[in-house]
Amino acid sequence: MILKSLSRENHLVLSVQEDILMDNSRDFYLEFEESIKGGYPPVVSFHLGLVKFIDSSGIGIIIKVRNQIRDHRGTVNIFGLNKSLHSVFRLSGLDRIVNLYTIEEFLEKYPDFKEFLASE
Repeated sequence: MILKSLSRENHLVLSVQEDILMDNSRDFYLEFEESIKGGYPPVVSFHLGLVKFIDSSGIGIIIKVRNQIRDHRGTVNIFGLNKSLHSVFRLSGLDRIVNLYTIEEFLEKYPDFKEFLASE
C-alpha cells in the first residue's frame, strides 16, 4: 500500500508511504484512482513526509494526477517535503502548478487533519 488516506468534508488527504519510483508509480496512480472512486473532491492534499526520493516517472504521475484534479475544478496541495524534494519541485516547476506547504503551514490552514498526521 503506497497511499494512506483520510477524507473530511470536501478534502482528501493522501499520505504517501514510500518513495515514488518507476517500479511503483503505476501502483501509486491506481491507488489514487481508487481513492477518488466516489468523485473528485475540491481539495486533494498529498503528504510526502515519508518520501525521500521521487524519480521522473513519479513526477510525471504527480503532474498527471494534478491535471485530472484541475480538470474537475479541484486544487492540489503538497506538504511535508524534505529539502531535497522541495528543490526538485522548484526546479521542475511543480511549485507553480501545486500549492506547496510545510507541515506546520498545512496544519494551520487545515487543522482537522492533525490527528491523522500524528499517527504517521
